[in-house]
Amino acid sequence: MSELLNVMAASMQADMNRVNTVAHNIANSNTAGYKRLFTLGGEVQAGALADARQGAMHRTGSDLDLAIEGPGYFSALDNGGAYVSRGGGLRLDSRGRLVLAQSGMPLEGEQGEIFLQPGAFRVADDGQVFQKELAVARIKLVYPAKDARLEAAGNGLYRVSGAMAEPRDLGGPGRLRQGFLEMSNVNSTREMVELMEATRHFESVQKAVQGMDAVWDKALRSLGEF
Repeated sequence: MSELLNVMAASMQADMNRVNTVAHNIANSNTAGYKRLFTLGGEVQAGALADARQGAMHRTGSDLDLAIEGPGYFSALDNGGAYVSRGGGLRLDSRGRLVLAQSGMPLEGEQGEIFLQPGAFRVADDGQVFQKELAVARIKLVYPAKDARLEAAGNGLYRVSGAMAEPRDLGGPGRLRQGFLEMSNVNSTREMVELMEATRHFESVQKAVQGMDAVWDKALRSLGEF
């Protein structure tokens, strides 16, 4: 009996994790670069994996907005920790570094951090950064392999578990588009359906647990009469 209750409790916990993940997806359905999260085997939301499919391109016209068309991720480093992101909203920090707007982490270039002078700049589709028509840096893109796992780390960042691939193995390098943002790949209608399914499953298991508890209580009362 106790083993069965443990199985049911684990199932209810998995449903709760699934609900939390779906709620997180819905809340970020309009967040640029956000990748839909999903769970495997009842993993908690903090360890949820990311759906790497590309979202729609949205024109903003801002020089500080970049989108990747095709494969690839922006790279960011923080105290030795490596992260990737598809969120291309950028800003300049107080040191003149080009950083990811959501997290404040410096955007990694081929030669390290990217420093810019005040004023306009241009980003070519191959990642070359120009100021006053002089090439000053090149934005680095990284390419997780198809079987690599992306784990959500918050603020539009993901940790990669697995190997990196060559761009040619993924259909060619990604191309940068300045003045655009990649939108979330969340389908709100699909998430609402999944939310209802998880909620109904939780409620059905909960009723089964309550029924078993009533049977157990009745059995104990009957034994007490002897």
